[in-house]
Amino acid sequence: MKRKVFLAVAVLGAVAYAGISFSNDEPRPERRVAPSGVLSVTVTTPHEERVVERIGATGTLVPREDVAVVAEVANARILSVSAEVGDHVRKGDTLAALDTEGVRLQVAQMEAEYAKARDEFARVDSIRDTGAVSKGLVTEKKNAVDAIKAKLEEARLAMRRTVVTAPESGILFERRATVGGLANTSEALFRIARNGEIEAELRVPENSANRVSPMAAVSLSIAGMPGPMPGTVRLVSPRIDASDRAAAVRVSIPGKDGLKVGGYVHGDIALTTVTAPAVPVTAIQRDAAGTFVWTVGAEGRIARHPVTLLLQNDDVALVAGVTPELRVVARAGSLVRSGDVVKLVEAR
Repeated sequence: MKRKVFLAVAVLGAVAYAGISFSNDEPRPERRVAPSGVLSVTVTTPHEERVVERIGATGTLVPREDVAVVAEVANARILSVSAEVGDHVRKGDTLAALDTEGVRLQVAQMEAEYAKARDEFARVDSIRDTGAVSKGLVTEKKNAVDAIKAKLEEARLAMRRTVVTAPESGILFERRATVGGLANTSEALFRIARNGEIEAELRVPENSANRVSPMAAVSLSIAGMPGPMPGTVRLVSPRIDASDRAAAVRVSIPGKDGLKVGGYVHGDIALTTVTAPAVPVTAIQRDAAGTFVWTVGAEGRIARHPVTLLLQNDDVALVAGVTPELRVVARAGSLVRSGDVVKLVEAR
């Protein structure tokens, strides 16, 4: 029984094989299998963009014009102080009063000497026509009167100067005068920001200072102030400071209250405006031969395309040497090589 079953199965298998082998004489089409492991890259096309090149610099807030108030009477004791830091003062306002005792004695002495000299001149002048005195003596006495009168006027001026007044209107931002101290003619008792004008002084490195122009726009970030503030370059110093190899750039801040002298400030200064084809910064590649981007041809094949980098700003790079028709690899550029076949993903 088992032998008959085995023979039947063998016959059926032979028939099936013959049917498969001889039922169709035409060759069957070959099935193509997509290659596995092909890298997907994001591509974009260059587009023209206008970008303002900027340079960042830090600095401090300073008075536009710093007015130093010094005592004009040496070694006079300070009796009182009438102004405090932060006060708005007007030209001529009393800031401090100095001891007048020494100056008063000097004025009294000069007045006595002047009266004596005047009387002597009057006496000789009254008899000069009689020939009792020489013309030289009359001239001498007249000169003595003039000299002592000048000293008297100087002493009276010193008397008035014992009252220290504001030479200009503005905000008093520094006070060194203390009651009981001695006034020094070489040291400022007060400092005033003339007309209350405060501006930024930025320190720009010497390799960029020549590119900064007056009236250039500046975006300022000031400590304690919400959000950026607009400013304008007022002047660029022609001097490079040897201590930090930088030039001072003064930036005007229009109509802003609450600024504090000495406050920290960061500024982005506009240098030039560049209009050129733009690609993502991530598309820029570099090697020993220079700067380039990867492009993708019609068959999805990678090719090296040299470019010249004109400006890089945040996530955008402006370059020369590309056209709007190119498909540039925006990302994954470090993973491909020239001649690779890739799958394209259009950038959004």
